[in-house]
Amino acid sequence: MTATLAPQQLSKKRTKNAGGPSVTILAGIVIISLVSLQGVGFAAFSTDNLFLILNYLALPLLIGMFASFSLLAGVVDLSIGSMVGLSAAVFAVLATYELNLWLCAFLAVLTCLFFGCLNGIAIVGFNANPIAVTLGMLVALRGLARVVNKYDNSATLSSTDGTVIFIDGLNTFTEASFSFLPWLFVIALAFTLVLQLIISKTRYGRHIKAVGGDLTAAVRAGLPASRIKFTSLLISSGGAGIAGVLFVGKMGSSSSTLGTGMEFTVYAALMIGGYSILRGGVGNPIGGFLGLFVIAYFSNYIDNMGFDTRFADVFLGTLLLVIVYLDIRRGGEEFE
Repeated sequence: MTATLAPQQLSKKRTKNAGGPSVTILAGIVIISLVSLQGVGFAAFSTDNLFLILNYLALPLLIGMFASFSLLAGVVDLSIGSMVGLSAAVFAVLATYELNLWLCAFLAVLTCLFFGCLNGIAIVGFNANPIAVTLGMLVALRGLARVVNKYDNSATLSSTDGTVIFIDGLNTFTEASFSFLPWLFVIALAFTLVLQLIISKTRYGRHIKAVGGDLTAAVRAGLPASRIKFTSLLISSGGAGIAGVLFVGKMGSSSSTLGTGMEFTVYAALMIGGYSILRGGVGNPIGGFLGLFVIAYFSNYIDNMGFDTRFADVFLGTLLLVIVYLDIRRGGEEFE
């Protein structure tokens, strides 16, 4: 006998689907495309402009994909932006002392993993509130990055500005491209596709979504919930550490403001793509990529029109409020 939905249930289901992530992404891309076409013309769709968008998108996409592990596990890590800044500062300062660059990069990522471990101990070990813990870590690491920048071995910049260290080989790698595709974007996209397979097709992917979707049920089913949550925080912090090193390669310095607000940009994009900061176990990497593309496209429009870049912050803040509302509307799309 085939089960059928009652009219009220069917209506409710349709309402939820109408506010689903696919609709949000499609609406965002269509609206921004039309606005860009009206303001910039067909130049908005040129290969040169697409290169700029994808170049802007590459590292936030890499950060977002690593951070999505913690979101799927039901943990919001607000410290990722500060970890990017700290990693860049550690790497740049060590590099000014002419140490082996691989060693510098390893120590920078290891530093972020250490603080990710502290996040994990507080959140998983002591059952502390994730937002409170990672918000405190955000502030602490932002200050620590400024302190680290004081100990560079170059007199190029004052300690309040950051550390300048142009690394030719690393810069060549981060700026390399194939046609209109930046190599960093290609790498980030490849990682996104691999992650999509891991989340949707592997046992680990099912386990992490189960832990984030219903922790009690996951524990009763015998899943290593604590280990999965702890590991997800390490993955999130490790990804931020790698991105910090690559940012130094692109910019030739570790700015004292690097990573500021990046956590909000990344999480807004992931939420556009269907992830949730209200519950875990919801979302997929391809959706996260498309959400980041929407934000990158809008930032590109702001630049092309010559508007004050602070308008992007207004847009992002408004977008976050709208997405949180839609996330509440999609409350029934929990992990099952």
